[in-house]
Amino acid sequence: MSQYEIIKTLPGEKNYSLFETIIHSIYYKNSPRFILGNDPVSQHLIACYILLKENIPVGRFAFYENANLFYKEEKTSCIGSYECVDDVDASNYLIRFARELAKKKGSKFLLGPMEGSTWNNYRFNEKNDHKNFFLEPFHHIYYNQQFLAAGFEKIAQYDSNLDSKLTVDSLKIKDYEVEFTKKGASFRTIRMDNFENELRRIGKFSIDSFADNFLYTPISPDDFVSKYLPYKKYFDARMIWIVENPEKQIQAIIFAIKDYHDSANETFIIKTIARRKESTYKGIGSYLALKVKQIAKELGYKKVIHALMIQDNASTKISKVNDGDRFKSYALYALKTGL
Repeated sequence: MSQYEIIKTLPGEKNYSLFETIIHSIYYKNSPRFILGNDPVSQHLIACYILLKENIPVGRFAFYENANLFYKEEKTSCIGSYECVDDVDASNYLIRFARELAKKKGSKFLLGPMEGSTWNNYRFNEKNDHKNFFLEPFHHIYYNQQFLAAGFEKIAQYDSNLDSKLTVDSLKIKDYEVEFTKKGASFRTIRMDNFENELRRIGKFSIDSFADNFLYTPISPDDFVSKYLPYKKYFDARMIWIVENPEKQIQAIIFAIKDYHDSANETFIIKTIARRKESTYKGIGSYLALKVKQIAKELGYKKVIHALMIQDNASTKISKVNDGDRFKSYALYALKTGL
């Protein structure tokens, strides 16, 4: 008879409290895990599972079926909200169960960690030798080894780079502005007094602009608004810029935010730089990175984090040009189901 048992639950059900409280036995009392972590989202969620060892919760995951999620052009399931004690027997049992669920759903692959799509939390941090920055999830590093021991393979690496120089070339910024203005570009910050409508416009732009991203799946503009509206109080309009063409169509955006985990108030984070695929404003992303850095320096910031970039994409190249040095890395994994 197995010493393990797995029970199924969902938010709102009586035994869901076991799913929620297991983290308190896995992390120490004041762990960064309790500031922000990998928690289930409702979209694409099928069920949550809890691993019991002799009736004591020792592991968990949320199982997602996103109809638009494909890896290597094959139907793919994913697991998120993964937590487990540091016991390879327990993690192997838990992950084997997840693999069988995916197999029964007809999926060739199981991805993780991912809360249903890349619009939500995904990836494991590969090291915890630097303090977490704002909006960066925290989890145990040994989860990487548990995934690998169970047969997962790394399919993508992401980096966060740190620029501690904050070098600003005012002449280069001015040259960019003259060049893009001649081409009809206009620049403005986000309008906080019309925030919800601004988010909806940015959402429509982002949905189109990110369509070629790795593992992209679409969401609705309303879902985009719902995702970011609660964070309004953290946003500084001076750090969120929109570039429009003469027809007032968004051509590019940059979204930066203060690192609220930095008690010295010296660090800000560039979360997103995006340009419309068909835009004629080549180099606009580099300009926006320089412009926001210039503004941040004027506001008293001394460091910038270029956050969570998949290796070798345009944002990574912009980061390197702007003195960004890698100080954190993250991994995303896939497991063949054997189907």
